[in-house]
This record gives sequence, C-alpha cells and structure tokens, in this order.
Amino acid sequence: MLATKFMCGVRHLSTKLMLGTRHPSAPLMRKTSLILSAILVLAMVLTASAHPGKLDKNGGHTDKETGEYHYHKGPNALESLELRRNTVYKAKVERVVDGDTAIISFLFDDGSKYLKERVRFLGVDTPETVHPTKPVQYYGKEASNFTKSQLDGKTVWLQTDVGVKDRYDRMLAYVWLKEPTKDELDDESAIRKHMFNAILLSGGYAQLMTVQPNSRYANIFVHIQREAREQKKGLWGKDPE
Repeated sequence: MLATKFMCGVRHLSTKLMLGTRHPSAPLMRKTSLILSAILVLAMVLTASAHPGKLDKNGGHTDKETGEYHYHKGPNALESLELRRNTVYKAKVERVVDGDTAIISFLFDDGSKYLKERVRFLGVDTPETVHPTKPVQYYGKEASNFTKSQLDGKTVWLQTDVGVKDRYDRMLAYVWLKEPTKDELDDESAIRKHMFNAILLSGGYAQLMTVQPNSRYANIFVHIQREAREQKKGLWGKDPE
C-alpha cells in the first residue's frame, strides 16, 4: 500500500516538473531524470520490504513477521516441495483418512491449491479404523468421525517439527485451526484451544505418542492426556467391549 501511494506521488511529481515548464531545457530534463531515477529506486526498496523474504527453490518464502511459509505461482512450486523443519504451511484438508491422518493440498497466497500430501498428526495416536491388517479398534470410529467433522474441507496451518516425514513418506505436522502467531506457537492456552492435536487429546479421542526427534509439545501433551484420563473422557471413559 505504501509503495503504491509512493508511485502515485512519483507520477504527480514528474508531471509537475515536466509540464510546469513550457520549454524544458536539457539541464532541467537531466536533473528531472536523475530525481525520478532515485525515487524509483526508493520505491522498489519499499515494495521489497512490504513483502519480506526471498523466494527459495520451492517457489515460496518464510514471512519474517509471522513465521508462516508462503507459496507463489511458478514452475518450481508447482512441481515439488522440499518440506522445512519448524515451519508453518497453509493448506486445505481434502479428505480425512482416519482420526490422525488426512490428505491436504498446499495453498498459494491467492488461495489456489497445488501439490497434495498425506499428513500424519504429530504427538497423537487415535484408534485404528483403516489399518490393512488390524480390525477397527475401540473408539476408532468416534475419533475418525470427530476429525472429519472438524477438518473436512477446512483451511488449516501445518507446523513441522524437527523431522518432517515418517518412514511411510507422510508429512508429520501439528495442525492448527487458525494461523498461529509466533507467540502462540509456545503459548499453552493457544495450543489447547487452536491446535487440533491437543484437542484430540483433551477430548479423549487420541493417546499421546511421542516419536523422537519430534517432541516440541510432549510435556504439554502429557498434561492434557492426564486431565482427559482423570475425567474419563472419550476412550478413557470405559473399558473396551
């Protein structure tokens, strides 16, 4: 916005300088050209500062103010994505697989989608419902239905930890229901309210599962699970039938 206003001022100034003189002399024209060149350089600097972060080989950048990773249309961004640790990605949930797994599409800044990814939620484990060799487990349908009701078709923000993929080549992430600020990433109140992994634990839909090196929120998750168990929520409410 600031850069746009600045360029409007440049055009106004050039009109005033050039048209205000009926027959501009060569020295005046050279002086005017130098002034406009300097103003143009300044405007370019302002424009760059309004959009912090250089594009990487994925066709995106990390916003210095929010810490969120943004994508921009381009051939590199359309073909592949190298996931980065401790980074927040904006995405849309295409389909929920079960209580702790979903198919997502990453989002460009303009809201358009590209590159689907299977995401396994970090730090939690819901009862199985679609395992190829295991039967549907106790409270699995409830957990799966809850995740579907909360995430299907929704825009989410996926936060990576140290390890970004598991042995099945699934993206590993904490799932935020709203874009987290830098402060909220380490705020327990915000985590309990807006991070879906924590919500699964607090409702008794999942059990804690910490797999190193991804343990950023392990201590908070331990407390949340203990509370759910003491209150006999969800899968803690009764013995399996």
